[in-house]
Amino acid sequence: MAFTKLFFSVRLLCIEANFARTVLRSYSGTLEAPACNKNEDKPKTDKTSASGPPSRKGVVLGVYEEGEKFSLTPAAEEINQKSGGKLCKHLNELSCELRLGKSFVVTDVVTDGGSVALASLGPRDPPHDPQEGLDEAKENVRVGVGAGVSCLRSRGVIDIAVDVAGHPRAAAEAAHLAAWTFQEFKSTVGRKSEVRLSALGGDREEWSSGVVLGESQNWARYLCDMPANVMTPAGLAQEALDVLCPLGVQVLVRERKWAEAQRMETFLSVARGSCEPPLLLECHYRPEADAHGPPVLLAATGVTFDSGGLCLKSRTQMSEGRGCMSGAAVVLAALRALALAKAAINVSAIIPLCENMVSGQCLKVGDVVTVLNGTRVQIEDTDMEGRLLLADALVYGQTLLKPALVLDVAALTQGVALATGGGAFGCFSNSDSAWSGLRGAGAETGDRPWRLPLWAYYGRDIQADPAVDLKNRGSCTASPCVGAAFLKNFICADWMHLDITGVSKLAHARAPPYLDPLRMTGRPTRTLATFLTNTAGLGARPGSSGKLGNETFK
Repeated sequence: MAFTKLFFSVRLLCIEANFARTVLRSYSGTLEAPACNKNEDKPKTDKTSASGPPSRKGVVLGVYEEGEKFSLTPAAEEINQKSGGKLCKHLNELSCELRLGKSFVVTDVVTDGGSVALASLGPRDPPHDPQEGLDEAKENVRVGVGAGVSCLRSRGVIDIAVDVAGHPRAAAEAAHLAAWTFQEFKSTVGRKSEVRLSALGGDREEWSSGVVLGESQNWARYLCDMPANVMTPAGLAQEALDVLCPLGVQVLVRERKWAEAQRMETFLSVARGSCEPPLLLECHYRPEADAHGPPVLLAATGVTFDSGGLCLKSRTQMSEGRGCMSGAAVVLAALRALALAKAAINVSAIIPLCENMVSGQCLKVGDVVTVLNGTRVQIEDTDMEGRLLLADALVYGQTLLKPALVLDVAALTQGVALATGGGAFGCFSNSDSAWSGLRGAGAETGDRPWRLPLWAYYGRDIQADPAVDLKNRGSCTASPCVGAAFLKNFICADWMHLDITGVSKLAHARAPPYLDPLRMTGRPTRTLATFLTNTAGLGARPGSSGKLGNETFK
């Protein structure tokens, strides 16, 4: 009897699978492109043969907008000529619908029956607006390529050639970001095939550079998207060991007893509410060409889940709690990019890893803890734990390494997300030259920083209590500025603080086409990696003075 039921179930599954394939074939052959006149019959632009499934190959071709007309990129023009002008015919049909960020697929253009995604790249030479702080030509290529790759991927295309449109690096970044899918816990039956990407023309070295940046950001997205019961502090440390050590990055994992011996009380006070043991990651990238001199110090928060502690977050806020280690993910991904690019710059990273949880042992409001340098801090809000982790990390890193530049990265406050709406991440700096370099890197990669004030006004708010040295919240409502003012007390070098809340977690509704709005973004990995690479490329390696000169970022 049991065998009969099993046989019947298997047969039913086969019938359902065959029915699904039949429906898929029917749908794939009836896609219609929008026409300008809604009353006219819409021309069919998908010419898939009814005798079989659509081709698994595809190509993304760029189209420039010139007023009410369109013009083709050189790669698109070449294919248009080989097809007898079919691309231009389709463009005439799609002229009222094709805009920047949109893409339409046709399948009767190339001889092998592959799909062609026509993607708008905006104007050929967009006017430069210094107020935007953005290289719009490169970002338009990212938007167009991202829309095209996403469109082809949704149709099951797994082998995609990309028109680089004069910007191979930007095209490679967008293509790999758009092709990435988080499906770690998807059953084998429902998993999508990995997409293979290649370039149509362009500089191969630039394309390869874009591939490294795109894949590095995808690794940061993966780390942030993994659930907190899997990506624990130990899990994140293991990921760093597995990925970075083969690339020549030295990774040291420090345990609780070591942190206790160092008297990292603020770090351990946050960690003690969780059953997961805290760890401290110490990463060193030392290329042979630049083995001497003080490094750039990166510090980041690695809170693998943030419940808020006793100052408990809401359920909605906790839905992104696994992404509170995005600072650590971005720094680790930037190290990956530097190592693969063999950038000639010394970089070290200090990353405390823990959870911020509720228990009988957790940090309480009103507690006073001592930072590694002896500063005593009163806890006013247990949900502002990131600055406590960074305080110990910054003191330890500067004491150990005597860095030329200190740069910390953290999803520190919700205030910066409210201020920028996810359009930029916040930057605080005591160095105009370092800020100038970061701003240039953001314009190049499309992940822009915005400089916020680092005034003594905010510092006085958290230093007003005569009973303690600092408070971790204060009464001021400018939470990003107060967070930066808190960290400033532990800095003795050129410094930048990046508050990446709003750009590093879920992309939400205003995500560009190359980022999935329902997944973590991994931003601003490419901006950080580009900033450090540009610093090395300009010969701005740290010198014995322990500072980066103003000539570095000119």
